[in-house]
Amino acid sequence: LRSVISFKQNKVPLTYDDFNDGMSLGFVNNLDWLDVTVKQKENQIKYKVTSIVSFAEWLIGFDSVAVKDDFGYIWNGSYWQSMPVKNIFNMIDVSILTIADKLQLSSNKKRELQKDVKPILIEQSREFDNTPKSGYIAFQNWTLNINTNNFFKPKKEMNLIDGFDFSPDETGKLPDTWIAYAHYMFGNNADFLWAWFGYAFQSNMNWRQGALFLLDPIGGTGKTHFVTKITQAMFGEKRVGAFKLKNLQGNNARFETARFVGKSIMIDDDATRVRFKEDDTFKSITGGGLSPVERKGVDGTEYRITSKMIINVNEMPIFNNAGAIKRRLHIIKTQVPVATAAEIARRDALFTEEDLENEIPRLATYAIEMFQKAVREDWHVKNSIVDDIVAQDPFVTWHETLEPGLQKSSDLYMDYTDFYDTKFASKNEDDKPMSVQSWGRKMANWNEKITTREGKFY
Repeated sequence: LRSVISFKQNKVPLTYDDFNDGMSLGFVNNLDWLDVTVKQKENQIKYKVTSIVSFAEWLIGFDSVAVKDDFGYIWNGSYWQSMPVKNIFNMIDVSILTIADKLQLSSNKKRELQKDVKPILIEQSREFDNTPKSGYIAFQNWTLNINTNNFFKPKKEMNLIDGFDFSPDETGKLPDTWIAYAHYMFGNNADFLWAWFGYAFQSNMNWRQGALFLLDPIGGTGKTHFVTKITQAMFGEKRVGAFKLKNLQGNNARFETARFVGKSIMIDDDATRVRFKEDDTFKSITGGGLSPVERKGVDGTEYRITSKMIINVNEMPIFNNAGAIKRRLHIIKTQVPVATAAEIARRDALFTEEDLENEIPRLATYAIEMFQKAVREDWHVKNSIVDDIVAQDPFVTWHETLEPGLQKSSDLYMDYTDFYDTKFASKNEDDKPMSVQSWGRKMANWNEKITTREGKFY
């Protein structure tokens, strides 16, 4: 924190004799919350915090911190970096301890400041604007206006939340080696992949809702290596996360969504043959809606996730054809042979590590430009195979068998589970009908629910 650095650099006189060593009280004049008393005879200098409110306002403003909606924020000179609230509170505690020690304040005063500054911070942060600013992207030392493609120096008052801890290349040069590498891996759909990377820099879900699946039918082609390499280079380690598609359903979903907070791109390195029976969370995450987020030690909350998903598979997960799920699945197939030793040597020669490393600063701007082009020209995956891989929805298929009339909920659910076990269940012990809670939510969307003394009916 700036306050810690400032007070560590200050030479604070504590005795009258310290004036002989060139120390002064000039810094006190700049702090309206601090008073000083000089006792020459006792060879003492005493400091006093005259106003806790003034001290808190100075500390909050000097360190540029805020707390709102269960998240903490600190200005790092380029953007407002988000972090857990407890991190902000810990930083404030350390700052107060440092300042109090330098001024030789009493232990009671330290505890009083630590206790009273935090509620003042929460109150002052009520007007803090932490909403996504979809027209701008924050980088280290630069902000990009994506409507005009112009870079300008960061402005704290714009309240841009989270950014990228590297400076982009402004020369307009292309990452030619990376472009060739992507085309080698994915053929004509490499452009769509680049657009998806550029989409991941946007803090909205306004283009293609859903997830990008990289399908490698033969396996072992090196797609995971390529995706890991380019995403880490393009976004930085802090903005790339890992998740499991299978956990975005059932009771695991509310914890799995916490992994998405603060990330630009999320990768599942193998979602082969995942059976997706409950797609509510998947739709809310990929549609820009509010998603339940729960983290250990923190009360559950809702968060608007804008992370883009890339999912590596050798066989596509099994999705049910309900709720327009097909338009959320974007599938690109690899076009390369298995990565044998000879094939790896060939790639190393075509796409040298030195060239790839030198072109890293050009990745972000190129991907963003490809995204903008994709939006203008309404790109889709070429030769899409999504119609071939979406399965029948067991619920929809079962629901079509029902006879009209009032029927008891428990009887209906038992009939659904029997139907599922007969028509859809595999030998996999994890392949089970959806829970009664999820089934009930779907039933309520399709039918009128009636509650009586005898129970629930549809």
